Amino acid sequence: MRREYLSLIGGVALAVVAIVLISIWGSRIRQPQVALTQVVVAAVELPYGTALRPDQLRLVSWPQASVPTGAFDSLDAIFQSSQTPGDRVVLASMVVGEPVLASKVSGFGARPIMSSRVASGMRAVSIHIDDVSGVSGFILPGDRVDIMLTHHVGSGNANLMTDVIMQDVKVLGIDQLSDLKTDKPVVGHTATVEVPPEAAQKLVLAQQAGTLSLSLRNPETVGGATPTAVSETDLGTAHKAAHHGSQAPDVRVRYGGSIDVIARAASGPTQ
Repeated sequence: MRREYLSLIGGVALAVVAIVLISIWGSRIRQPQVALTQVVVAAVELPYGTALRPDQLRLVSWPQASVPTGAFDSLDAIFQSSQTPGDRVVLASMVVGEPVLASKVSGFGARPIMSSRVASGMRAVSIHIDDVSGVSGFILPGDRVDIMLTHHVGSGNANLMTDVIMQDVKVLGIDQLSDLKTDKPVVGHTATVEVPPEAAQKLVLAQQAGTLSLSLRNPETVGGATPTAVSETDLGTAHKAAHHGSQAPDVRVRYGGSIDVIARAASGPTQ
């Protein structure tokens, strides 16, 4: 009896030791040790051109092996050489929780200039617009447009003509607004567009030749349609087609017997 009792105690002790060892081993597998460091991130949404303040940023723990190039590990690292409040400007829009990088903040070899937005081999040109030619302010930076020129051709009364001179042109900015994330209509006086060098020359000349207007494109529209010039005489095309179309058909009327009366149907309303 005594031997059985000792065996039972020994078995329970071994089971407890086994459970403890398994628990320790499992915890080490489930909780791998990851080296962390501090990274500065945006505490609020930061649109392009925002003057940075310390209260707009915060520190978070970040896996050391995954820290982005150019990230900051303290607020002092961002503002240490700042001369006056507001001289650190956002060069690229950032969302909440996004790491702040040196390439996205002025004062580290970059400035908030439009030239950084212009694609290689392209040119930025500003053209005059108003609330009508600018589609009531619904054209925003990042949209793509067609550019139309309305000008006089020859002499006479009906000598106005509108041509589509460029298609699928990218808008870089409206007035001095160039934030691609803005979603509010802006009625501006100028639109800055991105075009090849030769097209830039044409736009400068076109502004002297007549009035430029913008036509907003659907972002899913690829390529351009074959442009057709429209003149004042084309404005009445539909009216002319209604009254001067193909010859009206004959109408054959039968009265009683075999007598037919042939008449020409009216080609349009009585004047």
